[in-house]
Amino acid sequence: MDFSLDFTRSFGALKPAEQQKQILATNSTAWNSYGLRLTASEAEMLMQTADRAMNAQELVQFGGSITPRLIHWFLPSGYLGTRYAARIAALTDAFYQLKGSLQALYDEADDPGCVLSDNAILDYMYRFYVSPTCAGDTDEMLTQCERIVVGGMRRLLEYRAAKRKEEQELVGDPEMRMLYADKLQQEEQPDAVETEYEEALYDYAYREEMHPDMFGNYSGDYDEEIAVHTRGTFAEELGEVLRRNPEMLLPSAAQEAEWDRMAEAWEAADTDGEENGYAG
Repeated sequence: MDFSLDFTRSFGALKPAEQQKQILATNSTAWNSYGLRLTASEAEMLMQTADRAMNAQELVQFGGSITPRLIHWFLPSGYLGTRYAARIAALTDAFYQLKGSLQALYDEADDPGCVLSDNAILDYMYRFYVSPTCAGDTDEMLTQCERIVVGGMRRLLEYRAAKRKEEQELVGDPEMRMLYADKLQQEEQPDAVETEYEEALYDYAYREEMHPDMFGNYSGDYDEEIAVHTRGTFAEELGEVLRRNPEMLLPSAAQEAEWDRMAEAWEAADTDGEENGYAG
């Protein structure tokens, strides 16, 4: 999925019947693993919810809907059993609100290298959603995400813009450029490598030792032993991490690849379930 502002209609999006089919295909996993099931009318309602949310945020959709992936992401939460379709609808609306808030920042900053993927947004949503401070409350989850995630992205974009301006000013002045080149020549390469290594080592130690559940393996993040001593503090931990290093907001390439593998596995499971007659 990909979205941008200033458009209110879909380009290359799946037809409504195909989108409904994709949503209903999640019934295979939802029913077999959690005893939850969507009807055709509920799937249509979810499509309409997504359309209204995109129009409200002036977003355009390419490809399939976010709803099937969102369903798979939130099924393990334990909070969807009551009013299943309505809860998915509320989460879908929240996703697009976050997407719209972030997209407004991207458009203003014009920094294409600093963007949260759909998977990253879903993961942040899930982590807040399952924490005791939210406990399945979508409104509270959205409030926390807007405050910490969107606020963190605003600070990160400002930080990156300030760095770019500083570098441009340094290179733009001939005298400063010469001074900068001299300093670079004076530096010893081993010292530079050692400094970079020590900095990376510190960031890794802080991330792994103090915040072991940040962007970890998805299947391991929520096992009971970890949850006992990490849930309830995610907002405070993430806020502290972003104050120390705003670039930690962006997941690693390895984490993005892991999420992509998850999504592919879900799609394959939906296809198998549909072929075996579980959907609908």
